[in-house]
Amino acid sequence: MGWLQRLFGIELPEQVEVKRDSHVQNSQTGPGLTGQYDWDLREKAGLHEPPVAPEMMGMEGEFDANGLAKRVAAAIDRVPGLRSVETATLRQNGSQIILEGFVPDQETLDQLVEVASQVDGTKSIDQQRLAIGAARHSEETAPS
Repeated sequence: MGWLQRLFGIELPEQVEVKRDSHVQNSQTGPGLTGQYDWDLREKAGLHEPPVAPEMMGMEGEFDANGLAKRVAAAIDRVPGLRSVETATLRQNGSQIILEGFVPDQETLDQLVEVASQVDGTKSIDQQRLAIGAARHSEETAPS
């Protein structure tokens, strides 16, 4: 089960893809951390009045308060080694992506941050709640 299904209960649409275009032309709102725009999605969002802010663009350009988180989850699902990470989760606070839980190693953490930073609308990534190592169950540490 991928991130999008696990976190939001929706399947990954085939037409969703992370754009790698760094060519910028007269945009009123800046891209995310890596300077990349998703021009197709922005065009769809621009059809709405008022236009939808990048962090609130849903999977099809519609307004969605969790739009950025859903698009980051979809981008993560497209990376073969990250799709199966089930001990971590994400959420959004405005244009910030918050990663939480556990990942097996530093490489996985770095990949999650890299993918999230490439999604149009991501302005910052909080990884303070994401630990490296095996997940610990509360029953193991709870007093009897």
